[in-house]
Amino acid sequence: MKRGADIATFPYLTGFESTYIPHVRVDALATTRHIEFYRHDLELVRAAGIRALRYPAPWHRIEAERGRYEWGWMDETMRTLRDLELDPIVDLVHHTSYPDWLLGGFSNPELPRAELAFARRFADRYPWVRRYTVFNEPWLTAFMCGHQGVWSPHGRDAATFVPILLNVGRAICVVSAELAVTVPDVQLVHVETCEHHKAVDSENETWVRHLNDRRFVMHDLILGRIDEEHAMYGYLSSHGLTPEDLHWFSEHAARIDVLGLDYYSHSEYQFDKRGAIVPSKEPRGFAAVARDYIDRYQLPVMLTETNVRGYVFDRVSWLKYMVEQCEQLADDGVDFRGFCWFPFIDSTDWDSLLRRARGNVDPVGIYWLDPTKGSRYPSLLSRYYGQLARGEITAAELPAFRFQPPVDVELEGFIAQMAHWEWQEPLAEGKIM
Repeated sequence: MKRGADIATFPYLTGFESTYIPHVRVDALATTRHIEFYRHDLELVRAAGIRALRYPAPWHRIEAERGRYEWGWMDETMRTLRDLELDPIVDLVHHTSYPDWLLGGFSNPELPRAELAFARRFADRYPWVRRYTVFNEPWLTAFMCGHQGVWSPHGRDAATFVPILLNVGRAICVVSAELAVTVPDVQLVHVETCEHHKAVDSENETWVRHLNDRRFVMHDLILGRIDEEHAMYGYLSSHGLTPEDLHWFSEHAARIDVLGLDYYSHSEYQFDKRGAIVPSKEPRGFAAVARDYIDRYQLPVMLTETNVRGYVFDRVSWLKYMVEQCEQLADDGVDFRGFCWFPFIDSTDWDSLLRRARGNVDPVGIYWLDPTKGSRYPSLLSRYYGQLARGEITAAELPAFRFQPPVDVELEGFIAQMAHWEWQEPLAEGKIM
């Protein structure tokens, strides 16, 4: 394995959780108190040596009343970003962060027109922004809304999911086209989950083949690649896709400049006669799974999200693993554009998949969040991430702390890929910080 100066390097980014929970009208900007502490948070980002980040444009706050835009908070944060010379990848829609007046959320046929109007206003107000994510994790979001019943409109079947998928796809296409014309030198970063599924027995091979085809469906849809020969055509056409839809997407194909891949331990599944095993006990790892997307789309890539829930020592070791995987891709000649640990500050309420807004802290951030005061505190992770961002170390210099329960069981399959590490025992105080 190459070491030190022989390793290909790349930028390190971060971001802030912002998802809106429509039925209780609360977002993670409020529960993490970034809405108050944005300047302090962004100063911490800058001090860490990070120069670029994924940053939300909370549509649900800015256009709470249709056609009436309140830019006060956004103006302040954007001014702070410029003052600190931070380069944002602006996230126009992050999961269910749509305004209340868009009844039915992503099932509302007005979605493409409504997001287009918002995007035009945003780009006109902040003409210096060059990088955008039109819709964060659109395939996953449509699936959670239309098939899994987790988010509004709480659909639980393909008949609800597919029309939402098509509607979101149309929004991505029209907004991408607008930004490509109106924003000079725009870079469109399409962020989606990075998945792989494996059958342990022959009984699950057909199902797993479907899942591995399905993971590409949003990319292929918005790029105008779906036709009657496509592996997902039968499924889609049985649940709402029409010939007119195929023609529309072919005529309005979106542009993707950078393919953002979000990868977590739960991004890989196994299936046997008992059902799903997640995380997989035999994961391929990020570098191998990312290759599926790289080979298919021939685009520059970026790791746009990763983290692991656990003690800070667990997070440092997961960081080491993921940086090592990304260094492997970059060293192999992949056009690799950056590494993003998401979020910068602990997020909240993912214990309920954002179905409830209780402010429950999710211990996944670079900085940890005090749930009572809203204070931010540094950790071993913030120390090492800053060193990576400043180019002082590579994966080889990161320590390998033994994973603690329950993360050691969760990551059992991944640990086999870490056999070359020299493990250390975590210190007691590290379980707090």
